[in-house]
Amino acid sequence: MNFLNSGAGYALFAKEAFADTYVDKTMMVDALYRYAMSVCNYISVTRPRRFGKSVAANMLAAFFNKNSREKSRRLFERYQLGTLKDGQTKLCAADPDGLEARRLCWPMQGKLDVIRINMIDLFSESVQSYKAFLSKFVFLLREDLRQQYPDMDFSSKKDISDLLTQTGDSFVFVIDEWDAIFEMPFITANDKRAYILFLKALLKDKAYVHFAYMTGILPIAKYTSASPLNMFREFSAFKDNQFYSYFGLSRNEIEELMERKGFKQPSIEEMTLWYDGYVRTHDGVNMFNPESVACALTDGKCESNWTGTGPMNEVKDIIRHNIQDLREDVIRMVGGETLSIELSGFSVEKEKVSSKDVILSAMVVYGFLSYFDGELRIPNHELLLKFKSALLSQELGLKQTLDESKRLLNATLGQRDREVAALIENLHTEKIPFFEYNDENSLACVVTMGYLAALDDYRITREDKAGKGYADFTFEPGNRSFVPIILELKYDHSVKNALKCIKEKDYICRFRDYPRVLLVGINYSRKTKKHTCKTELLSAEDFLA
Repeated sequence: MNFLNSGAGYALFAKEAFADTYVDKTMMVDALYRYAMSVCNYISVTRPRRFGKSVAANMLAAFFNKNSREKSRRLFERYQLGTLKDGQTKLCAADPDGLEARRLCWPMQGKLDVIRINMIDLFSESVQSYKAFLSKFVFLLREDLRQQYPDMDFSSKKDISDLLTQTGDSFVFVIDEWDAIFEMPFITANDKRAYILFLKALLKDKAYVHFAYMTGILPIAKYTSASPLNMFREFSAFKDNQFYSYFGLSRNEIEELMERKGFKQPSIEEMTLWYDGYVRTHDGVNMFNPESVACALTDGKCESNWTGTGPMNEVKDIIRHNIQDLREDVIRMVGGETLSIELSGFSVEKEKVSSKDVILSAMVVYGFLSYFDGELRIPNHELLLKFKSALLSQELGLKQTLDESKRLLNATLGQRDREVAALIENLHTEKIPFFEYNDENSLACVVTMGYLAALDDYRITREDKAGKGYADFTFEPGNRSFVPIILELKYDHSVKNALKCIKEKDYICRFRDYPRVLLVGINYSRKTKKHTCKTELLSAEDFLA
C-alpha cells in the first residue's frame, strides 16, 4: 500500500517514540479526536519546519490504522494515552472521568481506514510539473483502492472522489506537508489555485471523510467565506489555544527528559539561549525547537541545527522584497529590541510578499521571528546568527563587511579607543547613513551593526538587567577564557560619564565570576558631530574594591 493503511505511519512514529530524546505527546490523539468529533472533522495545524508536525501526523496514522492494530496498541499503552484505555486519567472539568474520551478514542484504536499522505514524498526527478504531481497522486491512491477493493468498478472515467464514495466506507485523512508543492520552482500561480481546488473536490462535504487532519508551514487561504478550503478549522502560529502544547518542547519537558535519561550536556541554560522561544503559546509559554534540542542532547553541544535545514535563504529572500522599510527594524531586533506591531497573519494566498506587515507575518509563519501579544522579536541565538548573516549580505544594501566588524571588535578588545571611535563614526557616515541620530537608540543601532562579528563568540544583550539598572549592552562570552564586555552609550555627555555610570550602578556585578571585565564608554556629540570612546579593563581585585 502507498497511502491507504500503509505501515509507514506506524514505523516512522515507533522510531521516534523509542528514541532517547522522545517526549510523550500522545495525548494529542485524544485532544484531536474529541475536538474533531464534537466540533469539526476538518482540522489544520501549521507550524514552522522541524516542529514535530510529521511526528504528530505519523502518530495519528499509527493509532487508527486497522492494519497496525495490535502492535500499535502495545506501543501506545507505554505512553500517557494508554492510561485512558483503563480509565485511569482525569482529563478536564467538563469530562472529569474521561468517559467521553474513552468512548470516542480508544474504541477506534486500530479500527479505521487511514489514508496517510506526505506530499513531499510525491516529488522526484520525474515529477517536474503540477500535472505530473497530480497524476502520480491519483495513480498511487487508485492502486491502493484497487488492492483493497478488487471487486469495485475502476472505470477510467471515475475520478478519485467517485471511487472513494463507491467504497461505502469512511476514511481518516492524514495529509502531511500539504503546502510542500508551493516550494517547488515549477509551480505557477494557476497551479496553486488548481491544487487548492483539487483538495476541495477530494475532501469538502464528502461522506467518506471520517475526519481530516492536515499539517504544513503555511496556513490555508481561508480568510474569506469564498475560500475553497474554509471547512478546515485552522490552528496556526498566530492563533492556537488547543494544540499548542503538542508542538515544540517546554523548558519543563526538557528538564524532565534530561533527568529521566541522564543527559548532562548541554545545560538547560545553554539550550535556552540557543533554542528557546521559536513559538510562544497563547498564554505566553516559550516553546523550544524539538529537532534542535534532540540534536544538542545527542551531540552534547549546541549548534545551529534548525537553521541548517530547509531553504534557509528565505530570510534574505523575504527581506529583499522591502529592503527600505525592513532593514532598520531588523537591525533593531538584532540589537535586542522588541518591536511593537500588530500583525494580521499570512497565508498561501499572499502571492506578493511586499508590504512590511505581510513580510513580518511571513517571517513569523516560517519561524524566523517570535510574535506574542503585539510584540515581535528574534527569539534566540540560533536565529540571531542567521539574521547576522542576512545583514552582512548584499540583499539589504549594506556594505558593512565581516572584516570591518572584526576590526572594530579587535580594536575594542585591544583598548585602542581612537580607532574604535573612528570605526563607529565611519560605520555611521558611510555604511548605514539612513540612521539619523535622534537619540541613544539610533546610536545603539549603529553599534549593533558594528559588533555583528562578536555574535560568533558572545551573547550580546541590549538593556540587560544588571546591578542597580539596565546596561546598554553586555557581551557575555561563550568561552570563559574570553573577556566579557559592558558597553554604555551616551548622547551629548562624555565617555568618562559612561564609565562612571557602569561603576556607580554596579553593572559589573553581572560578571563577578570572571577574572576580568572590559568597560566601554561611547559618546556622540551633536555639537562636534564626533564619536569618542574610552575603555577600562578591570580585574577581580577591582571588583572587590
